[in-house]
Amino acid sequence: MNLFDPLIATVVIGWVLAGVWLAGALLTFAGVKRLRPLIDFLDAVPPAGGVASHAAPVVSVIVTARDEAAGIERTIRSLLAQRGCAIEVILVDDRSTDGTSEIADQIAAAHHGPVPLTVVHNRSLPSGWLGKCHACHLGAQRAGAAWLLFTDGDVTFLRPDLVARMVAHAERESLDHVAIFPDNRPMSALQGAMLTVFGQMLLTAARAWEMNRDRPTGGAGVGAFNMMRRTAYDRVGGHAPLRMDPGDDVKLGMLLKAAGFRQRLFDGAGWVHCAWHSGALNIIRGLEKNFFAGLDYSIARLAAISAAALLTVGGPLACALAASLTAGGAGRPFLALCAWMPVLLQAATVFAASVTQARRHGGDWLWVALLYPLGVVLVLAAAWNSALRTLARGGVRWRDTFYPLADLRRGLVRPGRPPLETP
Repeated sequence: MNLFDPLIATVVIGWVLAGVWLAGALLTFAGVKRLRPLIDFLDAVPPAGGVASHAAPVVSVIVTARDEAAGIERTIRSLLAQRGCAIEVILVDDRSTDGTSEIADQIAAAHHGPVPLTVVHNRSLPSGWLGKCHACHLGAQRAGAAWLLFTDGDVTFLRPDLVARMVAHAERESLDHVAIFPDNRPMSALQGAMLTVFGQMLLTAARAWEMNRDRPTGGAGVGAFNMMRRTAYDRVGGHAPLRMDPGDDVKLGMLLKAAGFRQRLFDGAGWVHCAWHSGALNIIRGLEKNFFAGLDYSIARLAAISAAALLTVGGPLACALAASLTAGGAGRPFLALCAWMPVLLQAATVFAASVTQARRHGGDWLWVALLYPLGVVLVLAAAWNSALRTLARGGVRWRDTFYPLADLRRGLVRPGRPPLETP
């Protein structure tokens, strides 16, 4: 075989690019397999027995909210309805201006149930802290339970026994940290395609395929449901090392795993709900504050990832089209056919991923599959939008506060680099 023959070289390049893409897809599928759907097994996990209202809390649920008036009541009531183990709810209102504070205070004043509710109004932000990280820090200072559960002000727990069953499972399996990816329905096919791509990136970064091996590499957390032992949280310094990292939920999970704590990630469809941004444009806007941070504020890394994604996703098809246009003579059509084989393998893999996504979020899996290439382009567009806006502004604006890029880079937590010292 003459590799210098342009047609043969085109076929080989197509196979190589597809091979790289398929290797990444297999790792993602292995990660998805480790991501156990709660609906498949959690009903078999019995919660603790009845708990008296005066029992010491087993779980401190820390809710951070800023301007969440549209959904904060639903969030609080889904937490106050939790049964099966003693919990306390600590809501940290982080400088809200839209009525969140008043709604929380009204619920607290009228609440007489078995679950204690504390509302903390934070009116100022100290220098050197991101608002959400500081709110989590304040909530943890008030918490008195052996388990801490961080969640956001737009999250709804769909089952009243969720916390009890998760604690029972974690205790039974000797886990230190459990995180749940929420149910994001409803969403369009295009949103489903974007979420498929984004999920692949996140699971790859978290090295989810080796999660059950309890290795210290990778790791992740999820803002909607991030539950950990208090001793583990304190061991890694809590939120203080993360005080200037916009990806604090993911990075907290990474720090816990790097410290040797046992971590598991779960699929919370049907158990935990948090609507993703509505529409592709809002997804791009919503990822603006933290996507570039997830890439360590590195344009070089973003460029490398973008090039690799575009080459491995679109390269095999381009090679197949080029081979078909140039094939001719004895045996040459067979080479053109060989060039299309990796494209078919890619398509089958995308269809399989789309079926999984559709089962989780509903919708037409075929449309999700057909829109997958556009999903890749739009997720990359979100990454570049985050990077270019951050660089143009010289920082990030989050929750109406501006944070200079130099401060954010100093406070970035990443593998191989010690986090900021605890103040």
